[in-house]
Amino acid sequence: MKADRATLEKLFSYPLDGWGCIEVEFEVTDMPGYENCWMGKMPDPEHQEQELFWFGLKPDGTEAWDYHSLFDFMSAPIFKGKTLCEISEKINVLSVDGTDPAERMRFYLYDRKDPIRFA
Repeated sequence: MKADRATLEKLFSYPLDGWGCIEVEFEVTDMPGYENCWMGKMPDPEHQEQELFWFGLKPDGTEAWDYHSLFDFMSAPIFKGKTLCEISEKINVLSVDGTDPAERMRFYLYDRKDPIRFA
């Protein structure tokens, strides 16, 4: 499933309210070395009222980063000098929370001000 900047911003703006996490497995098309990557959001283990945004780009943990704001997370130049904002059109989401990305993204992306609609 392709993701764009607006989708990623809305996904990672979802309020966790101190519990749970969002885990996204992804790859970056046309960028060798970024085939099995992870990014996510969770409550900060040391300060549960704060959120921690993170990347794990290599299975061995050599390219892993934590951020305390969505802005820093989206604008860190960790993809060969490019930011998540700059490469967002190349993101291919493989799973969200270990499930089908299209199905799970609906949960995070629906407008919480609207009443829940059942299909």
